[in-house]
Amino acid sequence: MYEAITNLYGTEYFRFLLTLVLSFLTGLEMREYKQTLEKAYFIGTVRTYTFIGMLGYILYILDPLWRLYLAGLAVLTIFFALFYYRKLMEEQKGIISLLVSLLVYTYAPIIMTQPLWFTALVFVSIVFVVNAKGQVQHYLNIVDNTEVVTFAKLLLLSAVIWPLLPTTPVSEWLPISLSKIWLAVVVVSGISYIGYLLQRYFYHEKGFLVNGVVGGIYSSTATTVVLARQSKEFGAYEKTFISAIVLATGIMHFRLLAIIGFLNYTLFQTLLMPLAVMGSVGLLIGYVISRMRSQILERNTGEPSSHVNPLELGVALVFAVMFVIITLVTRYFIDEFGVSGLNVLATLIGFTDIDPFILSLINGTYSISQNAIASAILIAVASNNFFKGLSALVLGSRRVGWASFAILGLLSVITLAIAFWVV
Repeated sequence: MYEAITNLYGTEYFRFLLTLVLSFLTGLEMREYKQTLEKAYFIGTVRTYTFIGMLGYILYILDPLWRLYLAGLAVLTIFFALFYYRKLMEEQKGIISLLVSLLVYTYAPIIMTQPLWFTALVFVSIVFVVNAKGQVQHYLNIVDNTEVVTFAKLLLLSAVIWPLLPTTPVSEWLPISLSKIWLAVVVVSGISYIGYLLQRYFYHEKGFLVNGVVGGIYSSTATTVVLARQSKEFGAYEKTFISAIVLATGIMHFRLLAIIGFLNYTLFQTLLMPLAVMGSVGLLIGYVISRMRSQILERNTGEPSSHVNPLELGVALVFAVMFVIITLVTRYFIDEFGVSGLNVLATLIGFTDIDPFILSLINGTYSISQNAIASAILIAVASNNFFKGLSALVLGSRRVGWASFAILGLLSVITLAIAFWVV
């Protein structure tokens, strides 16, 4: 079937017909878009876009050197410039119809030179962007501009700095390269940033249950602390809080799997089953509890947390420093006490942020087996789950605290048992 479609795509009549169809459908989309505007001063709609696509195809195939095609592009550009000047005279600044017209003109070379999937991708992208005007405007109104600048800065630093960093270990005591340190910071910050955006801009008013799920992507520990504190204020929704805390921990296991998968595929294969199983158990328990609750809290009161943007340069640099320090400490414990020392350190680290510790194990070069490293990661996860349960017990309402402590404690014990089985 795929071969037949590929062969058909290579025929002249099919390519010409596809150009007409895509140009026609794009014209229909622009016609719908035109109707949403109060003062529509447009280049044209269905037939105009169809003829533009046809013109591009004919000029493209008539001259293999593209001279006629480029001449047609120049003429269209001049015409569009004059048309836009006329629009400005009418106090209209919209240029989207002109840009889409030029994109329609490029359908011919795209169809003639690129695979079918790319042609479809271009068409779908045009339709999506044209129809996304309302949503884009909505999110532009609510998103803080400083966060966009922060994202651009880190993206620039990652693209410019990371390729230039050395790939050799810094020293015998710091068995990790600067390249791996920066990559680890970018990966962890990027994954946390997804959770941060979802929680702050998309789901911050959807209820405590959703915030628990989304918060697990950012930081299950911070989410547990915030939800436990809020459980004292909203006593009627205790099952909701218990469910949200457990769901955040379940999501955390899959978050760690994503980080490990990015940076160390060998460890990912070893930890895939344990972390996936424990994460699924957490999600299942949280889901069952959520279905048992008698009331649903539809809206939050106030901000769900005090999370900071994980892409802020200061936050990223602090994380990098923590990463280096914990790598040094990890190396010391392994050299002085071996695997048993590493396991003790993993237990202690669980009462803090475990990301730097896990990253130091993923990226470092140590004189222990991969199974011992996998076991230490699971011990840190188990310790962290116990710490979150303890935090809920201390900070939350009586029922939320004890229930969360019992469930997370059970997950911690099972994870600990798996950790020693891995060794």
